[in-house]
Amino acid sequence: MFFTGMSTPGLRSNSATSGGHRPAREDRFLPSIGLAILLTLSGCGSSGTEKQHGGTLVLGMIADIQRLDPHRQTGNPTNQVLSVITESLIELDKNGEVSPGLAESWTVSDDAIEHTFFLRRGVMFHNGRELVADDVKKSYDHIIDPATQSPKRGNFNMVKQIEVVDRYTVRFHLKVPYAAFGANYFGGNAPIIPPETFGTNQPVGTGPFEFVEWKPRQYLKVRRFHNYWKKDLPLAQELIFRPVVDDTVRYTALLAGDLDFAFSLPFSIVPELLGNPPRGITLAIKPGSRALYLNFQTQQGPLKDPRVRQAIGHALDKEAIMQGVCWGLSRPEAQPYTPGSKWYVAELEDPYRRPDLKKARALLEEAGYSGGLQLSAIVRNETPILNLATWIQAQLKAIDIDVDLEIMDRATHIARERTHNFELNPGHIGVYPDPDQVLYTYNHSSSPSNWGQYNNPDFDKLVEQARGTVETGKRKDLYREALEIMNQDPHFIFLGHLPVTQAWGSHVRGLTTNIRGDIAYQGGGIALAWAER
Repeated sequence: MFFTGMSTPGLRSNSATSGGHRPAREDRFLPSIGLAILLTLSGCGSSGTEKQHGGTLVLGMIADIQRLDPHRQTGNPTNQVLSVITESLIELDKNGEVSPGLAESWTVSDDAIEHTFFLRRGVMFHNGRELVADDVKKSYDHIIDPATQSPKRGNFNMVKQIEVVDRYTVRFHLKVPYAAFGANYFGGNAPIIPPETFGTNQPVGTGPFEFVEWKPRQYLKVRRFHNYWKKDLPLAQELIFRPVVDDTVRYTALLAGDLDFAFSLPFSIVPELLGNPPRGITLAIKPGSRALYLNFQTQQGPLKDPRVRQAIGHALDKEAIMQGVCWGLSRPEAQPYTPGSKWYVAELEDPYRRPDLKKARALLEEAGYSGGLQLSAIVRNETPILNLATWIQAQLKAIDIDVDLEIMDRATHIARERTHNFELNPGHIGVYPDPDQVLYTYNHSSSPSNWGQYNNPDFDKLVEQARGTVETGKRKDLYREALEIMNQDPHFIFLGHLPVTQAWGSHVRGLTTNIRGDIAYQGGGIALAWAER
């Protein structure tokens, strides 16, 4: 099998926003579900304005990055920042599907054991050296090395050997057949960096911007890389990433002109914004991109009993949660993929679709907790997660489960996840181009990202079998079975999806983000943006 080609640039997404009081609550969802809302209201020039080089764009992040080492970083804010500095063999396109990146093409052997990538020639690192196949091998060997302690190591579990075929060709020999192997090698999942920079605090890559400085909790600055392999890009001279944790503060800063781009807006204001947008702001609303969930610690305490986890699932009112957290912009779901994705399982039954308090109480009584129990939840100090945790806390009181919310910063939360130090863990997870990257990575008993230490041999067997199955329909059937098992023996209870609610000043031209809200993707992104002053 041979893969190549380039995607076309995404459509320009435009609209605007304003604040206001929350409208009366209705038990329905906005008719825009499943569609991207693209509007423009601005007083600044036409969309046909000639491209300009130069200028600085200030981007408001939902959180600060965690570290500068591309092989040890994790989390979406860090991924977004480092995605303009480092690149990988594969890029995602506007629909979140795989597309050529530093590899202009690749082949897969008939038995899905050998995957061969052909690199672009003349691609330069920021330190002035050309990218070659040996850099790919050494980068990924470094991630695989246990001493690196890379959270990305699980993406390489199936790699037996990485072979440098020639200067511009690298071949991966796998331990087992894995047709979707290449889908692991996009963006922040598998950044390629020069071996001479391993372990330093100076991230070096091949991306459109090169690192300048990071002042923790203040800003991170990058500047245009003049030898970028994509001709005439990037357009902006400098990007400044500022962490602004509070959604409302971030939106206010955008209106005031202190930010040029906001990664996320408060969901609460979006319904009104669609009907009454201010001028001078471009708003982009996209369907759900990140799966909301409640994650359980499964190997200790009361939650070791699946009946307690099931009881919690039956006590949750998903529709109320999605209305409360996402303000009618997203529907309840029981799986990580959204309608329209080839991996979405339309026939999947959701045992927790409607609350059943009688059943929840009966399960608790069977488990020996008829008098209720006390649990704790680790909660990132980010608006959607805080809101989600508050809704869960309130709903579980109906079955006499008291939940103590431990609110913490992102770094502390990640550390607690990695050490399995939690009972309840509400959050959200990004959409990936292949289900293996969600169902295997976060749930297989051998995966380092299995935070809740889930261990179900039947589940493991299904996701292992899916890894070695080439035909999409058969793989989808296996994942449906795996999801059905997880519904009965919950590790994650999927609740729905966070919509993408982004905005930028109308003076920012050429900017698009993809279905995931990424600022770096094939055919679009921040590299094509400039500030018209």
